[in-house]
Amino acid sequence: MSKKSFSALFEAAERHDEYWTERAIIEFTEALARWMEEKGVSQAELAAAVGVSQPYISKVLRGNVNFTLATVTKLAHALGAEVHIHLAPIGSQDGTAQQLDSAQAARA
Repeated sequence: MSKKSFSALFEAAERHDEYWTERAIIEFTEALARWMEEKGVSQAELAAAVGVSQPYISKVLRGNVNFTLATVTKLAHALGAEVHIHLAPIGSQDGTAQQLDSAQAARA
């Protein structure tokens, strides 16, 4: 597949809500897996902490379950984390780095 055709395919995908939904799911599940690894928490331990089964945690990490914001919050809190949701213009970069820079500048 040529670079041009891949680019066109990607641009077409971005016009669909499903693309943005899957992107948000991937971002959350990657962050969740990173926190679990950093904290040394297994799927079974996280499941026990939030009162679900280990297979459910596995499904969450694979993005194979339609989880709610309540579930996202429970999972984050079980790992000592908070959930932050922000809106940004379509096509912009994540904005997280900008938010962190602003917060650090405010504390200085």
